[in-house]
Amino acid sequence: MMSQIRYDLFHDRYVIIAPNRAQRAAFLKPQKPEEPRKCPFCEGNESLTPPEIFALRDGSAANQKGWRTRVVPNLYKAVEIEASLTRERERSFEWQEGFGAHEVIIDMPRHELSMAAWSEKEFADWLETVQERVTDLHRDFRLVYLSVFKNHGVHAGATQPHPHTQILGLPMIPKRELPMLAHQVTYYREHGKAVAEVLREDELAAKERIIMQNDHFVAIAPFASAFPFEVWVTPKEPIATLMTMHAEQTETLAKLLKALFGNMVDVLGNFDFNLTFEIAPLQKDGTSASMFEDFAQACRFGIRIVPRVTGIGGFELATGMHINPVSPEEAARKIRSAQP
Repeated sequence: MMSQIRYDLFHDRYVIIAPNRAQRAAFLKPQKPEEPRKCPFCEGNESLTPPEIFALRDGSAANQKGWRTRVVPNLYKAVEIEASLTRERERSFEWQEGFGAHEVIIDMPRHELSMAAWSEKEFADWLETVQERVTDLHRDFRLVYLSVFKNHGVHAGATQPHPHTQILGLPMIPKRELPMLAHQVTYYREHGKAVAEVLREDELAAKERIIMQNDHFVAIAPFASAFPFEVWVTPKEPIATLMTMHAEQTETLAKLLKALFGNMVDVLGNFDFNLTFEIAPLQKDGTSASMFEDFAQACRFGIRIVPRVTGIGGFELATGMHINPVSPEEAARKIRSAQP
């Protein structure tokens, strides 16, 4: 296959699919973070974390053993909920206090490093916990934007090996996100459909990049994947936000993720990855006021899994345009046909 410059309709950007570079691409070996002497996230070490904000428990007391998931404030928080929203400016310098929310979801009591080894119940508990926290943080009118993400492995930026997820809430929409949100709203206003829905329908029709699917969700190697073996999980129904997902959808998503990670590990080994939740802004602010009412129709919930099997070079940093040495068609074929 010759290289192609493909347009990514979802993110409104171009990527280069260059399979000929696979021979010379420097594929990274997975690395796990250094193990602490005593893991603060393991069951029985609850006193090593700040007091919990939320937990799924079967009748046990808070901050004690007997939990399935726990949520605690990040000990090394990037932003603080106690800070004020004051903004300062002096000449060309502008700043404000670091207000926001920074939480850690401890995904499970077990010190299990591979999501492929999670049970469907553990996936469902994890998704329920994310849903609960997003719903609760939505009630704070000061928080405009949420980033929900997992870093797994050193190449993905993880510093703690125990499985965990982070939530970072901000009082503004990051500048890089604004053009993409505007693009999605403009597309909806012009076509009457969300970009995510059009892409899902076209991928289902094309079939060649579909990895797996069930009644409610489908896993796709996107047509313009920026990274090797990138996977996009998207709902078949118009789910605008994680907050409105019902129990049956959560269960089917858990089943798909369990099978998906099993296949991906069979192909890539216990790979380093970043996982992100696609979540529309929570509140209206000055930068999104003209778009906010359309977010419910223009934006769709999704999960994106980005294996960190290659590095980012000077071209990517200089242009923001990624070179992917593995075609999404080949990635989908390998993951789809894996035998976990």
